[in-house]
Amino acid sequence: MKKIFYLAVLSLAFLSCDEDDITLRPHNAVGEDLVLKNINDFENAVRGAYVYMYRRGGEFGYGGEFLIDTEVMTDNLIYSPQGRGTNLDGFRWTSTASSPHFDYFESAYRSSDMASKIIMNLGVLPADQQRNNVEGEARFIRALSHFDLVRSYSKIPSQGGDALQSLGMTYLTAPDVPGNPTRPTVADTYQQILDDLLKAKDLINADNGVANGRASKSAVYALLSRVYLYMGDYQNVLNYGQLAIDNASGAMGTIASGATFVNLWNDANVNGVLFKLRIQDIDLIIPGTVYLQGSASARKSEYVVSKEFFSLFSTTDIRKTAYTATSNFAGKAYNHVIKYDGRTSGTANVVDIKVLRIEEVYLNMAEAQYKLNGGGLNYLDVVRSKRYTPFVSGGETGTALWSAIMLERRLELAFEMDRFFTLKRLNLPMDRSATDGHFADGTGVPATTTHIDAGDFRWQMPIPQYIRDINPDFQQNPQY
Repeated sequence: MKKIFYLAVLSLAFLSCDEDDITLRPHNAVGEDLVLKNINDFENAVRGAYVYMYRRGGEFGYGGEFLIDTEVMTDNLIYSPQGRGTNLDGFRWTSTASSPHFDYFESAYRSSDMASKIIMNLGVLPADQQRNNVEGEARFIRALSHFDLVRSYSKIPSQGGDALQSLGMTYLTAPDVPGNPTRPTVADTYQQILDDLLKAKDLINADNGVANGRASKSAVYALLSRVYLYMGDYQNVLNYGQLAIDNASGAMGTIASGATFVNLWNDANVNGVLFKLRIQDIDLIIPGTVYLQGSASARKSEYVVSKEFFSLFSTTDIRKTAYTATSNFAGKAYNHVIKYDGRTSGTANVVDIKVLRIEEVYLNMAEAQYKLNGGGLNYLDVVRSKRYTPFVSGGETGTALWSAIMLERRLELAFEMDRFFTLKRLNLPMDRSATDGHFADGTGVPATTTHIDAGDFRWQMPIPQYIRDINPDFQQNPQY
């Protein structure tokens, strides 16, 4: 069976199309042959752009593989031989151009292509807030998609002095790109991300309904705080972080605690969520299967929480209950990741993907404040006070405060596509225990790859070979 392959930025072509491909069109989106005439057309196109972030291509993007592709390369997880053997090249850091464990190209560029079509055709709409909001959402989607590409396949500005002039990622601002584009610099790519977000913040609505998977003003500000953190621009991390907090109304601005926080992960509430992707049973996407299958009484995990990391969650930390569960499979105890187990009803392992949370904003600000003047304790304690019962601030200063900020970031954002990028942007090594195995007590099979140097070329994912087969001018990352 032939299959659609569409990468506007690289090939500008459909290689083939048949009836089976057409049936895979997202149920709540529009096709690539869309005609944009009125506000309803544009609203449908915006929904389609969100859907492409998880529904089609890139191994389902946020709908599955992106949730775990970077996590398996960290010290948070260890491979469980009882699983299906997925993502082993990533876990072992042996990914190659011809066999990449990670491929986010199609998902990111499909969503960006749709967003660009929206932006280019807005002139048919009357100049009002509805049109502004459509443009704001489209620019947010395009910026986030390219940010995920560039942080995965390119160096991060804060990694080192040569990062800004190293190979970035082509930024799709129009559906028709002439010729075979080459890769711009990281500096160029980040500037285009900022250009989109700085326009989006003044256009997008204050509230588009986070429960429905729509971004709003606080999400744009939160993404700006994240982007500036990667750029090492700490004052702007504080500036836009505060704006994200100030514009997060209602549940978005409320940090969940206790049982409410546990229930956040089965979609019973949206407390603290600034942007999420809404996944429905009809999408036929089951995000949680990249971590485990089975039921609560018989979980079989692909990857489990390493004993070393599991031990960092104190008994008074509600995240231990919300994120993990220790249970037996085939007579052995494992520390499972349950963050994507699913809702209390419906298909197992189907759950919304939380992309931006207000807790991350506070942690960004804590890190930025520390980098600026050694402070940050107040921002850190906003998060810690909602996670530990009872809570008493450690009052840390100096290096102890930095260690506390790093620990809390690792615990709070565990299994949320953050740990790999935190190590990468801070130019730190990856270190795993050489003795701990995959069972809950630390016995079992230990990791074979236990150390990756800071600055190793493998922190940048390989450009898949099929991309370069289509466009030989699209440069491969060094040493692949």
